[in-house]
Amino acid sequence: MTIREGGCLCGAVRFEVRGEPIVAGACYCRDCQYVSGGAAAYGMMFPADALTVKQGEMKAFTLKSDSGVDVYRHFCPQCGVHLISHNGAHPQFRAIKAGVLDDPSCFESEGSIWTSSAQPWHRIDPDLPSREKNPDIDPGTAN
Repeated sequence: MTIREGGCLCGAVRFEVRGEPIVAGACYCRDCQYVSGGAAAYGMMFPADALTVKQGEMKAFTLKSDSGVDVYRHFCPQCGVHLISHNGAHPQFRAIKAGVLDDPSCFESEGSIWTSSAQPWHRIDPDLPSREKNPDIDPGTAN
């Protein structure tokens, strides 16, 4: 089984995630642009039980999505690095930012979401599928 490790910039928070991602891609929504400093957010979704925080504690910032669902963004309280997200509609999943992995080179995008919010200077990969908004997620079909 694949084990990926990661953490924040200052090293206060460390985690591991087991297994392969359910999906990996780029999100261009405005919230992710804020979190990333302007770029898309590159993330990989895993089952929540695949994630283990090994060191430290994260704080969470909660925001309502356009659909009214709570979105939780977990970050290091010391250095502020955003590590993990999840939402109230699908608590069984965790999205891990690719850049916080010790080896982010394992990230392979499968496509892009929220392209309707992309800035004119963003470069969306034309060879991968993309959606203007969120895809429909059927929790019964995701492993």
